[in-house]
Amino acid sequence: LGTRLPFPPVRPQRSYRFVPACGALRLPMPSLSLEYIKHETGEFDEESIFQAILTKRSIPKIEAVNLCINLRWLDLSNNQIIRIENLDGLSQLVSLDLSSNKISKVENLGGVDMLERLKLRANPISRIQDLEGLRPLKKLKHLHFQNIDGSDFCPVCLKAEYKRNVMELCPDLVALDSKRKGMPDLDKEVKFFEDAQSFTLPEAESWFTKDDLDMQDIQCPQMVAAMMQPQVGEFESALKDCEAVFKEAEGLLRLQELKTAEEG
Repeated sequence: LGTRLPFPPVRPQRSYRFVPACGALRLPMPSLSLEYIKHETGEFDEESIFQAILTKRSIPKIEAVNLCINLRWLDLSNNQIIRIENLDGLSQLVSLDLSSNKISKVENLGGVDMLERLKLRANPISRIQDLEGLRPLKKLKHLHFQNIDGSDFCPVCLKAEYKRNVMELCPDLVALDSKRKGMPDLDKEVKFFEDAQSFTLPEAESWFTKDDLDMQDIQCPQMVAAMMQPQVGEFESALKDCEAVFKEAEGLLRLQELKTAEEG
């Protein structure tokens, strides 16, 4: 009974719990509260916030920014926003960037009367009627639904009536998609020349007529000499006067030297 067994006692098995990797965790989307805006802008008072750049924050909803009544530049691009809202009261706002979000309709912009620049590139706006919300923006000058090269476009840009409808909604627009109003469409011009099989260049016209190139007697040596004679005469007369003055000065210098020598 007192003999020790040759085998060690069996220890109980430990239970392990699976912990997912950090990459698998789903972090909550930040709420766009006033405190969050103050923290990100470094301001203590909402009335002193003039610019808010809140890009790539996974923000799902526009909130609290309307409390920053002196806000002039707001950048909420590259977020998860699905609707334009809560901008009433931003009467000083001049620039708004909502590119690369999930917005499908332009709306609720009646409270931003001073807005001059609006960017909505890379949003799922696909219907012409969903642009009606642009109408209250009487001071809008620059509007972007795509880049100048057609990248980052909203589906509505592919509509044939897209440009015409936007210009009707915003008649005072200076530039649409970085293309200035009234300037020629370079894409159409390039396409025209690329598609043209052949074209005839107009005949070159001479810059000068035969009469323009007729120098007449201007290059005749006798004529040039006759025209220059009065000036030559004046020059020779002046030269003689200078020679006389130099001779007089030389005589005075010699007298001065003789006087100095006699006194010495």
